[in-house]
Amino acid sequence: MKKLSILIGLLWLGIGAWGVKAQQITTDSLAKRLSKIAAVADTMRSDTLQTKALKSAIAKAETPKSTTKHSPRKAALYSLVAPGLGQAYNKQYWKMPFVYAGFGTVIFFIRYYDIRYKDFLGPYKASYNPETGAQLRTEAEVYLRGQKITRTLTLDRITQGKEFYRRYRDLNYILLAAVWALNAVEANVAAHLKTFDMSEDISLRFQPDASYNQFTGGVVGAKLVIGIK
Repeated sequence: MKKLSILIGLLWLGIGAWGVKAQQITTDSLAKRLSKIAAVADTMRSDTLQTKALKSAIAKAETPKSTTKHSPRKAALYSLVAPGLGQAYNKQYWKMPFVYAGFGTVIFFIRYYDIRYKDFLGPYKASYNPETGAQLRTEAEVYLRGQKITRTLTLDRITQGKEFYRRYRDLNYILLAAVWALNAVEANVAAHLKTFDMSEDISLRFQPDASYNQFTGGVVGAKLVIGIK
């Protein structure tokens, strides 16, 4: 009986030791599997981060650098502030001499007619009383600048000469304003043309087309397309 009890005790001890060992093996196996899964997850996470970084770098490299938009409004304003400045903004420097030549010509004629107007204005004023406005004389000497001589002219001729030169002087003031405005308009239009699409997409071409009509049913044909950007 005593031997049987010892045998049963040894058997239980063996079974317990085997269970502990089996549990330890299972725990170790599970730990190894978890470590492998963690390593794979870390590798995948690292690869994902590297892929995202690579895609971001490629996107940045392929993104065109932003450039300052050429503004027709600025070109016009610059030309209004200073003639020729809008053409310089458009980098069309070869146009600036023509702008200055136009202004120079108009200013020359303004001065030309203004000087001759004053040549007739002086004798005209001297022929009338400044207080009463009464006419003091019927003739007066006038310096004819074109002929470089002084001649005696009637008051009517003096009045006609004065009005003639004044009229053309004032007309050239209007021309000066027109040239100034034209200078701004040209700069604005040139700025628009600099951004105008002159690619091959602006073309006339045929394109297949399909439509439905309640009387004829489905219709297949072609249509003429003008591509303009």
